[in-house]
Amino acid sequence: MSSIGLAPSRPIALEIAHGRTLADLVPAFLKWFQFVCRRSDNTVRAYADDFKAFLGFCAAAKLERPEQVTFRHIEFYLGWLQKERGVKPQSANRHLHALRSLYRYLVREEIVITNPAASCFMLPTRKKLPGYLTVPEQEKCLAALAEDRPFLGRRDYALVATGLFTGLRCAELAALELAHVNLEAGRLRVVNGKGSKDRELLVVPRLAAILREYLAEIRPALVGRPLIRVPAAVPFVFVNAHPRGSHRLRRAGQALHGRSIWHLIHRAVVPVIGRPVHPHMLRHSFASRLRENGAGLQVIQEALGHANINTTTMYAHLTTNRRRQELARLLE
Repeated sequence: MSSIGLAPSRPIALEIAHGRTLADLVPAFLKWFQFVCRRSDNTVRAYADDFKAFLGFCAAAKLERPEQVTFRHIEFYLGWLQKERGVKPQSANRHLHALRSLYRYLVREEIVITNPAASCFMLPTRKKLPGYLTVPEQEKCLAALAEDRPFLGRRDYALVATGLFTGLRCAELAALELAHVNLEAGRLRVVNGKGSKDRELLVVPRLAAILREYLAEIRPALVGRPLIRVPAAVPFVFVNAHPRGSHRLRRAGQALHGRSIWHLIHRAVVPVIGRPVHPHMLRHSFASRLRENGAGLQVIQEALGHANINTTTMYAHLTTNRRRQELARLLE
């Protein structure tokens, strides 16, 4: 009987992939991860950064091909990340997760036989309470920003208020479009949020008033009349200013990038609060305000768009004023 069609003793893909190194395969995985798995640009960039560190480690260890890597190499890599690069266990676990995804892809494509990262244990991590602004700090921040009357200051006021009253992620603030905000109905829709999920949020009257002024008076002035036409199909809520005479003219009217929002919050909020503040703290502050006012974890989970309520339990340990008063009464 002819041996044609019978399974070879060595996987065909190993023969096909002969000469292809990890450095060759990682870009192919990232393209597949982005366009087939439909992962966000932020996730793909994070994986690419993690793989850059891993490829550097493998080059130093003379590990060029994927099948040369064993679980012992990966465990040593995780230790090296923590000792030599100061990476925290939580971040090291993210690197491990990226490597598991890479090797699942390589196994699926029959380039390797086993997934060495699957045999590695996740590192124990410390459960930390989220950093957030207390309700008095939130009110102090909003009051200070409300007094900043220049155009950019009023845009920053609207963005920070939206973060504090809706709990949007930084990327969701950047991607928010005019068509997704209905101030008359008092609702805001997050489209294609984390995990490709949509959700709808309440726009409280206080926030609606802030956004109504911003959208009617501030945003049109920030977009301006650029010499290079801004496409009508880019209707983002929070936009870059129109930098007249600047080489950045092409970005006028485009969405603020996540890094721009980070710098915006650092510039606008930190001087008022007097301690480091980053965009995700606005989200934590929104959740803590809900918790302070008696919201249950399921309500907070739905508002934040958490896929798993275990993520939301970080807010269960916050000591609210109500809880402090109850503890004080019990300790009298």
